[in-house]
Amino acid sequence: MRTKNWLIAALFLVSPSLYAHTGGHIEHSLMSGLLHPLTGIDHLLVLLAVGLIAAKQGGKAVFAFPAVFLALMAAGALLNAYAVQIPFVESLIALSLVAFGLLVTIRQKQRAKILFLGVSFFAVFHGYAHAAEIPADSSAVMYFSSLMLMSLAICLGGCVMGLSTGKRMNTLFSLICLSSGLYYLAAG
Repeated sequence: MRTKNWLIAALFLVSPSLYAHTGGHIEHSLMSGLLHPLTGIDHLLVLLAVGLIAAKQGGKAVFAFPAVFLALMAAGALLNAYAVQIPFVESLIALSLVAFGLLVTIRQKQRAKILFLGVSFFAVFHGYAHAAEIPADSSAVMYFSSLMLMSLAICLGGCVMGLSTGKRMNTLFSLICLSSGLYYLAAG
């Protein structure tokens, strides 16, 4: 029960808006990079889902799943840096909430492992959107490095949550991801 209360409190502390990627003016520093993954519920939920799924797999997946996701986020940031145009990024990010929300509920380990590799491509869109936030006059390396560090911490927090909670928490978390993703798809 305490975990459920913690999750509810954490969700109230983050921005209720999926559209954290408006290109608005943000103070670009180490601190803003660290805080950015917390400014949109979309990123927070997906990063926690990566950790939850990794915890359910256990073993090497606890480190491998977050590593794969973060590497693909970095690839998405590079696509943005090289001015590759990806249409419908926000819609694809909303769809990632639905995909990861469904993946959290899958119990069969082998199937979940294969599906995780399949839906991890959504990380590219998350990384692309994050890189779109970095103005040309800021230290992109410092900002993105700190953003990746916080993203890793959130994934590991999801692992801890997954290891210390049961099926009810996974179901609740899945419903939050699914409802958020469907809401943002409908609103977009």
